[in-house]
Amino acid sequence: MAVIGVAVLLIYYFYGRSDSSHSKKTDQVELTQGSEESQEKVKQKELIAYLKQHPNDEFAHFQLGQLIKDRAPFQALENFSHVTPHHPRYYEAVEAIAGISLNQKLPKQAKKALVALVRKYPQQSRYQDMLARLLLSEGDYDRALKYATRSIELGADQAENYMLVANILRQAGRASEMPGPLKQVLFLEPESLEAHLDLAYAALYSGDLDTAEREARWCLNQNPLSNTALRYLAQIDRNRGRIPEAFSHIEQALVIDPEDFESLLLKADLLIYQREGQQAYDLLKPLYLQHQTDRRFITALSRAAGLVGNREEVLQLQRQNQLLIKEDDLKPSTLQSETVEDSHSR
Repeated sequence: MAVIGVAVLLIYYFYGRSDSSHSKKTDQVELTQGSEESQEKVKQKELIAYLKQHPNDEFAHFQLGQLIKDRAPFQALENFSHVTPHHPRYYEAVEAIAGISLNQKLPKQAKKALVALVRKYPQQSRYQDMLARLLLSEGDYDRALKYATRSIELGADQAENYMLVANILRQAGRASEMPGPLKQVLFLEPESLEAHLDLAYAALYSGDLDTAEREARWCLNQNPLSNTALRYLAQIDRNRGRIPEAFSHIEQALVIDPEDFESLLLKADLLIYQREGQQAYDLLKPLYLQHQTDRRFITALSRAAGLVGNREEVLQLQRQNQLLIKEDDLKPSTLQSETVEDSHSR
């Protein structure tokens, strides 16, 4: 009994010391973190008070921006904007402006900052990549492609960089050029489902139905619930005149996602092809309010309305389609926007 008692005391002594030591370390970490936060708040108050007296001090603006950029991004953006090219850390401020603007969905400010960074550091691939992604989101495909390609030339040799190029080409309607960057993706990541799907799309819209079918079936084997792969197979069947097979694939896609617009539009197209105007009209009409600015939808609904004899509606839809075409024509092209920006920079 005495031996057991001594053993218990020893265990308690050593484990107790260990727990106590761990607790002390945890307390010290928390105290350090709390102390740092307290110091930052004191420094922040001091800088704010100082800037009220010296509003043009760029060094103070830069320091305050760095201090609060995570907690108060919009205020930090204001502080960084006071830093001029004469400041030794000007481009750090510009990079901070780009990062904050991207995070806060301020594309105009982000674009201006990224253009400045690309001009200052033309060999830095990440600035080229960031600008390319921003331009893609704005629909400026020609310039987005230029910067994305340049980023790869500068050494950005990752699958995501080639996927960006392929995505830009897709959005620009240049499907026949997509296989090049997609093959680079598959060389780096052979099992990339996204790349195989995009390759199926590129082949489909380039007329290479054999490649399109092979890639779509590979994707379906990897993911049997891919309604996109099923939709591509339906389009391939339609293009080959295999209408029953096309219907089968599109019905499978709609089981997976009954509200998928692309699948519904393709089903309506198949129904119109078979002169099933009423079924196509009943399928499309409930979607009007949500898709009335989509020219493909308006064209399909007009064709279905024509098959069921709704002449007035056909005329109204044709007028609507003409207005949509005019609106597209009035949008500035990427070439125009680049010319304006270049002349402004000069």
